[in-house]
Amino acid sequence: MKFQKAIIQMNSNTNIPFYNDLDFMIDNCEGLILDIWGVLWDGIEVYPEALKTLQNLKKKNIPIILLSNAPRKSKIVAKKLENIGIQPNLYDKIISSGDVCRNELITNKNLVIGTKYYFIGLKEDNDLLENTKFKETISPQNADFVLITGPRNFNDNLELYFSELKECLDNQLTMICANPDKIVVRQTGKKIICAGAIAEVYKNLGGNIVQFGKPYKNVFNKALSHLKKLSPSINLANISIVGDGLETDILGGNSVNINTILITSGILSHTLNVKYGEKPNLDELNNIIYSSNHLPTATVNIFKLSH
Repeated sequence: MKFQKAIIQMNSNTNIPFYNDLDFMIDNCEGLILDIWGVLWDGIEVYPEALKTLQNLKKKNIPIILLSNAPRKSKIVAKKLENIGIQPNLYDKIISSGDVCRNELITNKNLVIGTKYYFIGLKEDNDLLENTKFKETISPQNADFVLITGPRNFNDNLELYFSELKECLDNQLTMICANPDKIVVRQTGKKIICAGAIAEVYKNLGGNIVQFGKPYKNVFNKALSHLKKLSPSINLANISIVGDGLETDILGGNSVNINTILITSGILSHTLNVKYGEKPNLDELNNIIYSSNHLPTATVNIFKLSH
C-alpha cells in the first residue's frame, strides 16, 4: 500500500476510496491488525464472510493480530471466538483491552488509591481482577475506585446509570474503563451501549476517567511489537488495521502511522441506515468521516476477500 500519505492531504471535497472487498490491499499486505466486534462478529454470530476470509489470509501467510476492546481476558475472548468457529489457528494473537486494563492495575501503583472497587458491568466480566489484590465492594461509599466493563444488561440505556454515577462522583471515585467503545451494532441493526458511553456520562458529570484499549497508543504498540516478532523485517507502510470505529480503530491506527481501513457495515451501519453488506451512500459516509476528523486510508463494505 502506497496511498496513506495522499489521504492525509485530502480535503472535504475529496472522497475516501470505497471498495466492496479487501482485494485492493492484499498484494502489498505484510500484517493485519483486526478489530473483532463489527469486523468478525456482532457479539452473537460470526459474519458470513469472516471465516473464509481469515482462512484465505492464513493461506497467504499474512500475520494477524486481533485487537479488541473486549473488557475481558483475551483467553475468554479466544474461547468465545472458538465457539462460533474462529479457531486459534486462524490468527496469531489476541490483545484485549481487558488484559491491558488488568495488567495496568496490577503493575501501576499510582493508577488507583486502595484496593476496593465498585463494579459496573456484566456479571460474567467481574472476573477481570480475579486472583489480584483488588476486591469488589457493593457500595460506592466503601470503594476506592469504579471498574466498568459495560452495562449490566445489553438492553439497558444510559439513564439507568445516572443515579449511581452521581453517587460515585459524590465519593470522588476515579472510573477505570476497560472498554472505550461507546456503542456496537448487531447484524440485526440493534444498538447496544458500551462502557465508553457510560464513562463519557461520568466525565461530563465531572468525574475522572481512565480508559484502556483503542484508540490509545499502548495497545497499538503492543500489536505492532508482536507483528515485528513474527516478521522482523516487516514494513510499517504495509501494515493495516481493519475496524469499524472512527474514534477507536481509525484514530488509533493513524496515531501509529499505519494504514487504516474502515468497515462500513459495523457501528456506522446504524448512522448510515444500511443493513449488513449494503453499500452506503458515499456522500453521507464521507460527511461522517470528515466530521469526525479521523480519516481512514480507505473504506470497505465488509471484511471479505473475493480472490
